[in-house]
Amino acid sequence: MAKLNAHGKEIGRVVYTTYTKAYFEDGKVLKNHGDGWKIAGKLKTGLTPEQAYDNAVSRLEDWTRSHPAGYAYKKALHEIAAQSKRWKLHVAIQMMPDDPDGVWSHSCDGYGDNVDASVDEIVELCRLYKHAVQESKSVTA
Repeated sequence: MAKLNAHGKEIGRVVYTTYTKAYFEDGKVLKNHGDGWKIAGKLKTGLTPEQAYDNAVSRLEDWTRSHPAGYAYKKALHEIAAQSKRWKLHVAIQMMPDDPDGVWSHSCDGYGDNVDASVDEIVELCRLYKHAVQESKSVTA
């Protein structure tokens, strides 16, 4: 487990669908999937942490503009689940997008580490996810 303060000043964070990346002045990039910060890599020689962070923000903004359905899904997922539980809910939706009851049972009524969401919220998330997948296919085609 990496310590954030061991890497100097934090330049910024970029929040993706199921994880967050943090950029530091020492050139390290840390990633958190919800189970703590881990070193994800070091910047290439010649690239400043500020440039890397700005590039990541720019790419995410471009993706947000070109994938409105994907962004709607990401936003809804973030509203329902804390970072530590997003991955579990996202994986369940990826595996069973046509079975919201199954997603709810697995993610919200399972053995442990449950997401606090209603069946209706999961139905909406599955609907948004299917739109995002369809959008992604049309953008790459």
